[in-house]
Amino acid sequence: GLIHWQPPPPEWVCLNSDGSVLPSSGHVAAGGLIRDHLGRCLAAFAINLGTCSITQAELRGAVEGLQVAWDAGLRRVLVQLDSQCAVQLLQGETSDDHPCMTIRGFPYPGWF
Repeated sequence: GLIHWQPPPPEWVCLNSDGSVLPSSGHVAAGGLIRDHLGRCLAAFAINLGTCSITQAELRGAVEGLQVAWDAGLRRVLVQLDSQCAVQLLQGETSDDHPCMTIRGFPYPGWF
């Protein structure tokens, strides 16, 4: 079936973030938005990351989005990502020697 946005439960918000790489230059960016259970956009963000892996961009997008949510006073945040690798890293389902494991303590230890 078609992939479509799943709203969060009432009193929660949904953070959708994504990373991207421009193949011609290798430039990397991440961005996303935060929506309420009715689909209304509460905040949006974008960040230039220079050069890094796509997985790092996906993770930085999640972290930046959580920071935006936190700064807006939002504490019940459902994070939706399209990167299986990023999700596994955030859930602790990868080995400790994965090159992206340092993201688990950035910027706030204990968030993940």
